[in-house]
Amino acid sequence: MGQLVYGTGDARVRLDDRTLAHVKTIALMKLRRNESFALTVRQDSTTDGRTTLWLHPAIALQFSFDSDEVGEMDRALLEGFMHEANTGEVVVHATTGDDATTGSPKR
Repeated sequence: MGQLVYGTGDARVRLDDRTLAHVKTIALMKLRRNESFALTVRQDSTTDGRTTLWLHPAIALQFSFDSDEVGEMDRALLEGFMHEANTGEVVVHATTGDDATTGSPKR
């Protein structure tokens, strides 16, 4: 389970490392172009709720991974996230530490 830290550190979102790596790739591509977008994290199946962050190039963003391993990127997942980012909002699903599933684009 990695962590996305946004702004001054008050906003922290826990995601599995694989999902976080995909979000990082998309965020860096968009922010490098000075393009902002919303990132919504839906809670796991045992908890209701969601958190939405407005990702903007002027606001500090940190990706903290629990593992040193860099896994292979899923091209379809990246393309889905990029499509969502280009339309304004990426939606991912938070997972518990025991859950190996990844975030997935909303359908």
